[in-house]
Amino acid sequence: MAANEGYETYEVVPAGTNLLEASRDQLDLYGIPPRPDARTEPQLFAFWQKLVSPPFSAKRPSFSSSMAPMVVTRAFKRASRHDERIASSNSSNWESSLNWSGAVLSPPFPKRIVFAVGGWSAPSVRPAALPALFTHSNDHKSLVWVGIDGHNGRLPKISLPQIGTAHWPGVQQFAWWDWWKHGQNSHIRKIDDFAIAIGDEILAGLLVLPGEDILFFIKNQTTGEFRSFLALRRMLGIIEPLGTSAEWVLERPTEPSNSKLYPLPAFDPVHFKHCLALSATRPGPTARLTTLAHNGRMVRMREAFADPYRTVYVSRAKRRRDLDGSIGITCTFHGPT
Repeated sequence: MAANEGYETYEVVPAGTNLLEASRDQLDLYGIPPRPDARTEPQLFAFWQKLVSPPFSAKRPSFSSSMAPMVVTRAFKRASRHDERIASSNSSNWESSLNWSGAVLSPPFPKRIVFAVGGWSAPSVRPAALPALFTHSNDHKSLVWVGIDGHNGRLPKISLPQIGTAHWPGVQQFAWWDWWKHGQNSHIRKIDDFAIAIGDEILAGLLVLPGEDILFFIKNQTTGEFRSFLALRRMLGIIEPLGTSAEWVLERPTEPSNSKLYPLPAFDPVHFKHCLALSATRPGPTARLTTLAHNGRMVRMREAFADPYRTVYVSRAKRRRDLDGSIGITCTFHGPT
């Protein structure tokens, strides 16, 4: 395993390796999550089987850390108290946010999320028809990701490990990761040499290891390209214990220099699939499958517009039952009319 600042990389999977038959030690060597139980966790096993099956081409990852003029992702930003009351009055399973849309899953007490995975197709995006108020500029940006924690962004020691894809008009789409911590204004890290085109199927996830280091992994299922690496918890200093929530989110991120949100681009529907997590009292083999059917909440994003002044839920999330029986999420764009 090669060490770098804040992360370590794994051995590269040799071409032609049959990962479906690999031992747990081999999977650990290559930075691939353990094989789920096909009998007791069939939905998670189906995700894992797709992840390690052809097409599959692994490389040692590298990252672009100098992301200016790109973006920093933020933890959950709540909408105003008025909008929160509206959301809670409609349904206890709804939340309102300034920058997130998607779903949040909380584990059953006293367990914690130790593994979260998801899938989606890279969406087409374009500038919204009307400019939004209180934003950095008319430079539209969006991120799609799966992550752990960050839901209560006001906690001083909260952190948010996340991995996903970036999408904004006129710029090539790319994969990225971050381990955001409250009080740190760090840029997201672009995953180099990992091409993404509109419509490509993305699989991604995070596994919390003993000691709370995290295995990050992402695969472009359309091209077969796979990357994984280990992010080191000690580089963040003191943080809250991981696992209070898992998220599948479409986000409008923040401009690093002034903390203003970017406007959300108009986007084709984003269909989150494989919204699955494992929860346990501690990282290890006793984790239990947890899905959005257990304790999931939908999150819709609001944005403010003028002429006349009004707020609009520009990205709305809706539950969806997929063919494998799991609960998926569809995020749709709703501009002012």
